Amino acid sequence: MVERRPVVATIGAFDGIHRGHHLLIGQAVDRAKSLGLESLCITFDPHPDQVLYPERQVKYLSDRADKDRVLHQLGLDHVMVVEFTLALSLLSPEEFLGVVAEEYTLAELWIGSDFALGRGRKGTISALAELGRIQGFGLHMVPPQRVEREVISSTLIRGLLSQGKIRQPNRLLGRRYRLTGIVESGAQRGRQLGFPTANIHIDPQRALPADGVYAAVVPVDEVEYRAVANLGSRPTFKEGERLLEVHLLDTKQDLYGRVLDVDFVARLRDTQRFDSIDALREQIARDADAARTVDLAL
Repeated sequence: MVERRPVVATIGAFDGIHRGHHLLIGQAVDRAKSLGLESLCITFDPHPDQVLYPERQVKYLSDRADKDRVLHQLGLDHVMVVEFTLALSLLSPEEFLGVVAEEYTLAELWIGSDFALGRGRKGTISALAELGRIQGFGLHMVPPQRVEREVISSTLIRGLLSQGKIRQPNRLLGRRYRLTGIVESGAQRGRQLGFPTANIHIDPQRALPADGVYAAVVPVDEVEYRAVANLGSRPTFKEGERLLEVHLLDTKQDLYGRVLDVDFVARLRDTQRFDSIDALREQIARDADAARTVDLAL
């Protein structure tokens, strides 16, 4: 019989893993260390809303790889990713915790103030406290974190991104907002202009900043390069497809076929149409100069 490990656990969808999530997870990690136990984060893939409310078409702040990367950076010993299905959503709180108990023994469970577990959200804070009394685990609730009297939430961050704001979401996330995709071949117009770009199609489920030109940072082989990122259509060439085009500054690399991370730093300008190729080339040069000097601090 495999011995189940006693853990201090936290549970949630954790979309974006923003500073409010950092506070909750950090307190669980610290508590586990103080008790000489290991820490566990239980999260879901796909996001529960994608399964339960597909008509809402909510866009999400983090994909599976990004979430896994950030969770491990927060010092967790274990991350348990549970596949969220309609069948899972029908489990009672007791049944869901039974799934967790197949691998771990809960010493304590740490949750946010708006958390509820199980079918019909029956696993409220009071219900989980009673369940913990019966099953032998402690329950701790962490209040929401606020900034300027507004609760930090994934919804707030998505709204700011849709307005083309980057600095505020980055501060609320505690890191730069990242989009990831495979570099594909394009029309080679950037190369002809003297500013070759990596063309990236983004997962349609991801939350995107408003169309525009942004200063960005792109890590390649453990080196961070400043970059100019154009998100949106290309009105000068009468092309309407929404695309992410990224020009890495002061380096020449063959990036075709690579998975590229693009970290957004600051908005430089709106997308605009230019009357000539020369005017576009001159503006891109100004964008590059601005991206070279933009403050990278959150």
